[in-house]
Amino acid sequence: MKIELISTDDRSRYLVTHRPEIERLLREIMAEKNLVAVYGEDGNTFILSTLLAVDAQHDALLLEQGADREMNRRLLAGAGCTCATTHEQVHVQFSAPTPQPARHGEDDAFRLPLPRELLRLQRREYYRLVTSVVNPVKCLINLGEQRIETVVVDLSIGGIGVLSYSEAGRLRAGDEHHGCRIMLPGTGEFALGLRVCSTFDVTLKNGRLTHRAGCQFIDLPSSIETAIQRYIIRVERDRRNRYV
Repeated sequence: MKIELISTDDRSRYLVTHRPEIERLLREIMAEKNLVAVYGEDGNTFILSTLLAVDAQHDALLLEQGADREMNRRLLAGAGCTCATTHEQVHVQFSAPTPQPARHGEDDAFRLPLPRELLRLQRREYYRLVTSVVNPVKCLINLGEQRIETVVVDLSIGGIGVLSYSEAGRLRAGDEHHGCRIMLPGTGEFALGLRVCSTFDVTLKNGRLTHRAGCQFIDLPSSIETAIQRYIIRVERDRRNRYV
């Protein structure tokens, strides 16, 4: 997966390339035991993991394998992966080649090379949940003449990060969209307004172009804010119970 930022300003703002800074961020993510979502390049493979080791001497990371053996097998047989997590309420993402099997103590692990660059979005006021591709959150964004369906990749009571395919229609930073609808699995469907704060393109290994945007909620009603907060708490509780 290739990250294509919109301008050189975007690159300096979001992309971390300084090796000591990358190592520091990864070590802090490991120390905080933040969940890491690992996505296969096929778009259908997904596990939740944690960072087990940052081995700068051997230029390697160790991630725990997921609970689903079939998903682990797909990652080991795939063409690469993308890892997404949060650090101090900020979305962090990096791409990697095909994971290699490894051991960490008595546990199975994935071995990845230390990334040469990290995508780190701007600081957020609220905790952001990395959503699941197994039970995805969808958002219909009203562009006026059409509504485009997007997949929500992270969610907070302040806003969302969304992913769409380029042929569905493009979002532009600074635009506002009213009459949008978000569907939270097991919770309900809600109408809301969105302000687009940042955009960038991501090209998959198969050459398909996807479009990523960070959006802020506009005048979110307290009832919807409460529903989103309850959804985040429920998903996080379920994930913790699964990994205890």
